[in-house]
Amino acid sequence: MGKKSNKNKVSKKNLNKLALPLFSVAILVILTGVFFATKQGGNGTPVAPATGILIETRPVLSSALFTGKVAQAYRIAAEIPKVLDSQFCYCYCKQEKKHKTLLTCFTNKHGSKCETCINEVLYAYKMYKQGLTLDEIVIAIDKKFYRPPPHRSL
Repeated sequence: MGKKSNKNKVSKKNLNKLALPLFSVAILVILTGVFFATKQGGNGTPVAPATGILIETRPVLSSALFTGKVAQAYRIAAEIPKVLDSQFCYCYCKQEKKHKTLLTCFTNKHGSKCETCINEVLYAYKMYKQGLTLDEIVIAIDKKFYRPPPHRSL
């Protein structure tokens, strides 16, 4: 009987020695699975919310300065600046006022007076909330709002 209990003690010691490495491997397998399950494809398109360095670095004016649809547009501009910073503004303020992007319109009062700017922001936000990618939003804005630039008189 002494030999059997000795064998049982050896088995328990071996199990204890194996427990930590097996536990570590199990954790590693789980973490690897979570990583690959949540990883975005490398060749896919960016997904909203867009992140990255902004072209327009000035802050958006507070929506508290405005009311109604205008206040909503300024609130959205503050919420999704990178999405709007990726948009061309079809009121052509880039030419007339030297604006950088649609986001620029909301760093001053221009956005409060321009129906085109406001409508672009509201439309971009609608698509953003539907989960469209940044590229899809840019294409949709271009399709919906494009019009030939105004002719300048010489």
